[in-house]
Amino acid sequence: MKDKQPKHLEIILKVSERCNLNCSYCYVFNMGSDLALNSAPVISRATINSLKNFLERSVREYSIDVIQIDLHGGEPLMLKKERMAVLCALIREGDYNGASVQIGIQTNATLIDEEWIEIFSRYHVSVSISIDGPKHVNDIHRLDHQGRSSYEKTLRGYKLLSTRSTDGKKEINAPVLSVLTPKANGSELFSHLYDVMGCRNFDFLLPDCNYDNPIDTAAIGRSLIEICDKWYAQNDPDCVVRIVNAHMAHLAGNKKNVVLGVTNVNKNALALAFTVTSQGEIYVDDTLRSTHSDIFTSIGNITHTSLEEIFASRQLIALNIIQDTIPRECSECVWRNICAGGRPINRYSSIDGFTGKTIYCDAMKMFLGRCASILNEMGVSIEELVINLGIENDK
Repeated sequence: MKDKQPKHLEIILKVSERCNLNCSYCYVFNMGSDLALNSAPVISRATINSLKNFLERSVREYSIDVIQIDLHGGEPLMLKKERMAVLCALIREGDYNGASVQIGIQTNATLIDEEWIEIFSRYHVSVSISIDGPKHVNDIHRLDHQGRSSYEKTLRGYKLLSTRSTDGKKEINAPVLSVLTPKANGSELFSHLYDVMGCRNFDFLLPDCNYDNPIDTAAIGRSLIEICDKWYAQNDPDCVVRIVNAHMAHLAGNKKNVVLGVTNVNKNALALAFTVTSQGEIYVDDTLRSTHSDIFTSIGNITHTSLEEIFASRQLIALNIIQDTIPRECSECVWRNICAGGRPINRYSSIDGFTGKTIYCDAMKMFLGRCASILNEMGVSIEELVINLGIENDK
């Protein structure tokens, strides 16, 4: 067994390659990729068995502590309940050499009913809900194929999850995931999730835009500051806003706080994430399908590909180089060791590939500056912040 990375293995599993919504910003269907539509609509039992076998092989190759399976789509609840139960049961039955197994699902919640909640509870599936805020904000992008709002159905599903309890305690505490839009006020977004929905664990994602697909980044930066200020003013230790808490932790000196897709990931992070399609094909960072870069081509199939071969693949090596290389134009930036140039998808252009800085450079400077200011107000000295930023030797 190799005593090396990854200690944490995350697989984004495409259990359904279709969706009942038609979100305009969706990188799966609406940003030029036809991979999903050319894949099997839902995962087969044979592919589920192949995944279980792959995981059992992998824990014999590597000393993995945590296996995280993220059930994704499309909309994962378009997989029939019987097949979903089979999938969860087979994954739970595997022999993983002592590694803990976490199963999560990212859903638009429009199809959730009591039977689904029973499956989640039975197989210990954590559930995360996608909603972008109040109805007038959510409906900017998150409509169905007939152009109708998804807000009420999503909220109904969230409430069903939130009211299901055993012995007075919630069985499922569903966090919420929202994609930011330049047209929204961050304070309003926070208040809707916190006050209206009663959520205490949520996150805000930067849209999967890049130099070929630009956006008003200054407006995104303002939203991030408004969210940060609202979180600070709320003064609720039980409220976790992942993008805020993760970056605050890094600025406060906690370098081990790695959140895949949020904080900077490098070769020392001991974490690996990749995508597996409904047919078992293996790809790197799922958001990169919209770039049409040759980095997003199939590495192999889980039926016969080993984790060692994934590590040695051209695609993963190329992605690691991108993530480990701070763009030249970021070399003098005080936030460079926190941001590291940004996520690959936000650095992409068809002309320069992934060599540039994130298009959200201005937004991240605004946001990180506010985070640092809040930490200073909370008692972290400027000298400590400088050390934590890794810039104490800068002239």
